[in-house]
Amino acid sequence: MFHDLLSVQNRALVLRFYKAFDDRRLKEGLSLLSPGLVAHMAGKDTPLSQAEFASLGTEVFNAFPDGRHVFEMAIAHKDIVPTSGYFTGTHLDTFQGIPATGKTVRFSIMHIDQVRHSKIVAHWRQGDRLSMVQQLGVKLEPGPTKMVKMGVKAGK
Repeated sequence: MFHDLLSVQNRALVLRFYKAFDDRRLKEGLSLLSPGLVAHMAGKDTPLSQAEFASLGTEVFNAFPDGRHVFEMAIAHKDIVPTSGYFTGTHLDTFQGIPATGKTVRFSIMHIDQVRHSKIVAHWRQGDRLSMVQQLGVKLEPGPTKMVKMGVKAGK
């Protein structure tokens, strides 16, 4: 019974985090993160700290000001809360070196958040980044150590 209640509370907290972000209440969303947060992001060699994760979140927040997380599934088991769905938003500011395109993106996302003492202490994220950059009109060329951005044009 205790774990069921805890799961419900943890699920609600995680959904509140994403809702705060989507509703442009960044400070409220960031207050739900533990100072010791460890964020495991697909494509990153090392986990991000709470400050690095907050910085990335701020960049997304600014680049996609109408951004929304839409979850088709959000379940919880004890302290673990996986979510699955998609992110959608209009690219209106620079994002990871890609100048604003004015294009709307929609790509799949999967997150796993771990909650302790009413704070998100760990985060794992997988997102269909290839689909996102293709929708932005970025052409990718394989390189020896990374993908190279080419052909970005503002507008449609």
